[in-house]
Amino acid sequence: MLAGASAIALSMLAPVAAAQEGGDVEVRRTLGTVLVTTQKTEESIQDVPIAVSAFDEEALEKLQLTGGPDLVRSIPNVSFTKGNFGGSYNFKIRGIGADLVAQSGDAGVGVHQNDVPLTANRLFEAEFYDVERVETLRGPQGTLYGRNATGGVINVITAKPVFEEFQADLNLTYGNYNTFKAKGMLNIPLGEKAAFRVAGSLLQRDGYVDNVITGNDIDDRDLYGFRATLAVEPTDRLRGWVSYDYFEEDDSRLRSGKQLCDKDPFLTSFANIPINSADQIYTTLGCQEASLSQSRDRVNSAGTLGGGLGIAAGLLSGDAFTTPLIQDLRKIESAFDPVYKADQELFTWKAEFDLTDSLLLTYLGSYNETSAVSVEDYNKIAPNVAFNDLSAIPPGLSPTADLYNALFPGGVVNDPQLGASNTFRTFDISGGGSEQTTHELRLQSDFDGRFNFNLGAISVDFEAIDPADPTAGYVVLSNTLTALTQFNNATGGGVFGGIVPIDTAGPSVGPVSNFGGFGGNYFRSLSPYRLESFAVFGEGYFDLTDDLQLTIGLRYTDDQKEQDNIPTALFVPTGGAPANLAPQPIPGNDNDDAGDGTYNVAFEETTGRIGLDWQPDFSFTDDTLIYGFYSRGYKGGGINPPQPAGASNFPQTFDPEFIDSYEIGTKNTLASGALQLNATGFYYNYEGYQITQIVNRSSANFNIDAKLQGFEVETIWNPASTFVINANLGLLDTEIQDTFAIDVLDRTNGRADLITLKNAQTYSNCVVSAQGYATILGAIQAGALAPGSTAGLCVGAFAGAEGAFGVPTVTYTDSNGVTRTIGGLTPFDGDAKDLDGNSIPGAPETTFSLGAEYTFEGIFGGAWDARIRGDYYYQGDSFSRVWNTTGDELESWNNLNLALVFFNDEKGLEFEIFGKNVTDEEVITGRYLTDDSSGLFSNIFLTEPRLYGVRLRKSW
Repeated sequence: MLAGASAIALSMLAPVAAAQEGGDVEVRRTLGTVLVTTQKTEESIQDVPIAVSAFDEEALEKLQLTGGPDLVRSIPNVSFTKGNFGGSYNFKIRGIGADLVAQSGDAGVGVHQNDVPLTANRLFEAEFYDVERVETLRGPQGTLYGRNATGGVINVITAKPVFEEFQADLNLTYGNYNTFKAKGMLNIPLGEKAAFRVAGSLLQRDGYVDNVITGNDIDDRDLYGFRATLAVEPTDRLRGWVSYDYFEEDDSRLRSGKQLCDKDPFLTSFANIPINSADQIYTTLGCQEASLSQSRDRVNSAGTLGGGLGIAAGLLSGDAFTTPLIQDLRKIESAFDPVYKADQELFTWKAEFDLTDSLLLTYLGSYNETSAVSVEDYNKIAPNVAFNDLSAIPPGLSPTADLYNALFPGGVVNDPQLGASNTFRTFDISGGGSEQTTHELRLQSDFDGRFNFNLGAISVDFEAIDPADPTAGYVVLSNTLTALTQFNNATGGGVFGGIVPIDTAGPSVGPVSNFGGFGGNYFRSLSPYRLESFAVFGEGYFDLTDDLQLTIGLRYTDDQKEQDNIPTALFVPTGGAPANLAPQPIPGNDNDDAGDGTYNVAFEETTGRIGLDWQPDFSFTDDTLIYGFYSRGYKGGGINPPQPAGASNFPQTFDPEFIDSYEIGTKNTLASGALQLNATGFYYNYEGYQITQIVNRSSANFNIDAKLQGFEVETIWNPASTFVINANLGLLDTEIQDTFAIDVLDRTNGRADLITLKNAQTYSNCVVSAQGYATILGAIQAGALAPGSTAGLCVGAFAGAEGAFGVPTVTYTDSNGVTRTIGGLTPFDGDAKDLDGNSIPGAPETTFSLGAEYTFEGIFGGAWDARIRGDYYYQGDSFSRVWNTTGDELESWNNLNLALVFFNDEKGLEFEIFGKNVTDEEVITGRYLTDDSSGLFSNIFLTEPRLYGVRLRKSW
C-alpha cells in the first residue's frame, strides 16, 4: 500500500509492495493508487484534472509534516508565515493568500475539514492526528469549494469509524526542549451497522525563546485535542456519521517574534541650521528603512505615541531605549511572560442517501465555535531610562511640579492595568471569538452514459467579536497613556477637553488587571462582524469521446456582510463615564442606510470553470492525463476596521478580488507503474488584490492588480522495491500592475527636496518641503518663532503662509499616480512610489524539495525492517511588502529533515529516531511593519529551531 500520498507525484510516498504472494520485482515496484475526493467524489489522484497534493497519516509521519505550517516543505509554490494578530496566519498558494488585515476580510486559501469551510480555524496551532488524508488543491476552486478559494484549498479529511473491525494505535514522542507528544486512536465496532472512533493528541514542550527579564523559557506549548466520531449505516442506501472535535491551548506562545528596528536618531541640524531639543523630538520616526539583517536595534521611543506622550507628560525627556539590542533572535526582554489561550469546538454531521443506483444525495452540516486571546509586551524590549523624578523640587515652587509629584511620586506611574512602574511599559491584547453554522446539500450522478453532474447549495452564517468580551478586538495599553489621562483629569480635562474615563474595574487578562474594556486610557479597536453567505453551484461532465471529457462548472455566490461602527477609543472625553461601545451612526454614509451604526455591504458574483481533460493511449506511458482549464476565482470585498470618531483617513470598504486562471497540466505514470511525472503551468490575471497598510493606528485595505505565472513539476520514482526518490519544483513570477502607493518607511520616495516629520498630535507622520522646513528652523534660530514651532508643520499651522515666508510650491505623486502641486509649508502624506513590476509578498520565485528513502529488509533475524529517510527543502528569496525595498526582502532558506525507523509490521511496532531542521537554520518567514505611531518597527516570525527526538508507535 502506498504510504502516504502526494497527489501529483508529490512528496515522498513510500514504496508500495503489491499485496500478492510471490509478486515479482516489477509488481513490487508499482506505486499505489491514491484516492481523493477533490471533485467531491472518490477517484484516483492521477485521474483528477486539478493540481492537488494529498498525504495520508503514514505519509505525514514519514515527511514529518506535523501541522499546517509544515505543508510548505512538500508542495511546490506554497509559503506560510504567522500573522501579527490573534490566531492569524498567511498560507499562500502560488502567491495567493491573505495580505489584508480586517475582521471582514477573507483568506485566499480556503481551509476545510471534512469538506466543511472553516472561516475561523486553528490550522497553524493544532497538529494533525488520526487523519485519513490532507488534500491541498492549487489554483482557484470556487465552483465546488466556494468563497475565498482563489488561491486553493486545504481539506483535512479525518479518519472515520471502520465497521466490524477493532483498531487501536498509540504514538509517543520525546525530544529536545523537553518535548512530549502523545497521539492515539481507538476504533470500536458496534455490531455490523455502526462503529465508534475516538482519537486524541497532546503536545507539551518547553519554550524556544528566552525572556531575559523573567528568566523563563517562553513560546512553549501546552495543547491538546480529541475527536469522537460515530458512524452508522442503517440500510444499504442510507449512511452517515457525526463528529465532535475539541481543541485547547494554554501556554506562552508568542503571537509575534522579536521586534527589529534600525533606530532613527534625532536630527541635530538640517541644512546647516542647528535644531534645538524642543524641535528634535519631531525629527525621529522611531525606525528607518534598512534590511532585516541590519535592523538589530531598539525603536526610538520618542517617535512612538506612548513615548512621545510620555515626553509631553513630563515623564521622559527623550528616548527610553538607549542600550544596544540583544542580537539573538530567540532572546527578548519582556516585563512578563506572554499569555496565549485558544480553543475550538467543532460539530460536524453528514448523511448520504442513494436515491437510485445512479443518484446520491448528500447533506453536510456543521457548527464551529472558536476563540483565541494573546497578551504580550508590545515592544519586547526593556527601557533603560527611568521616568523623571521631580521630588527634589520643593513644594510650592512650581504648580506643574507639585501636580506631577502628586500624580507620579518618585517618578512612579500607578497604572490600574499594568501596575506601578517607573519605566515605560506597553502591552497589547489581541483576541476574540466566533461562531459559524453551515448547511450544504449536494446531488451527484453516476450514470453509465456520457453525462454526469454534481449540483449543490450551501449556506454559511458566521459571527465574530462580542463587544461585551473585554479580550475581544485589539487593545494597546501603556502607562504613559494612563499618565497623560491622569494628568488631563487632574486639570479638569484641560488636555483633551473633558474628563476621560480610566478603567479601574474588570477581570484580569493574564498580567493585565482591572480590565473592563471601556477605558479611555488605552487604545481599543473593535469590529463586531456578521456574514451571511449563500451559494448554488454545479458542474457537468460530458464524455465527448471515450478518452476526452468536457467539464463546465458555475457558481452563484451572495455574500452579505455587516460590521458595527464602534470608533477606536483613546483619550475620548465622556465625563468620566465608561466609553460607549455601542455602534455609532454614520451620517451620510451609503453603507449605513438605516442610520444604526452598522455598515452593510453585499457582493453577488457568478464564477465557474470550463476545461477539457484527455486520457490518450501513448506507447511510452502507462497512463497519461492532459488537461487545460479556465477558471474564474472570487473573494469577497469587505469593511475596513474602525477609525477614530469623525475621522475619514481612508475608504471604509474595499472591493472583491477576482482571478482569471488559465492552466494546463499533465499527469503521467511510466515504467510499469514505478514512476509518476506530473507538470502544471498556469497564468493568472489578478484583479483587485487586497493589501493592507496601517494608517493612524487602523488598517486600511485597498485593491491593486497583478499578473502571475508559474510552472510546477512533481515526480516520484520507485527504482527498486526498497528505494524511493521524490522531487518537486515550483517556479513563480508575480508582477504588480499600474499601481502607485506611499511607502510609510520612505514617504519622501528618496527625494532630497522633501522631509518626513512627526505629527505631535496623532504621532502619525507627514511630509513637507525641505526648503519649507529649513525656513521655519531659520525663523526659530533668528528668534522670530518660538522653539518647538516645527510641531505646527504637520498640523497645517503654516499652510497658506508660503508667500509670507517666501517658500515655493513642490510637486508630488499621489496614490492614483497623479502629479499634484502643493504649498511648501503645507503637509501631505507623501510621494507615492510606482509599484509596477514589483513582486507580490510571500511569493518566492523558486521552491524545491528532494526526498529519498531506503528500506533494509529482514534485519534483526528477519522480523524487522529499517528505513532511512532524508528530505531537503529550499525556498527562494521573497518580499514581505509590495514596495519590495531592501527592508522588505526575506532571504532564501533551506531545511533538512532526517529519520531512521525500525519497524515490525507483524507486531505493529515502530521505533524512530528523527531530526527536523537538523542544520538549525534560523529563518524569518514574515515581517509585520507597524504604523507611524508605533515607530515603524518590525515584528518578525521565525521557523522552529533544530528539533530531534525518538518516537515509539504501537498499532493493534
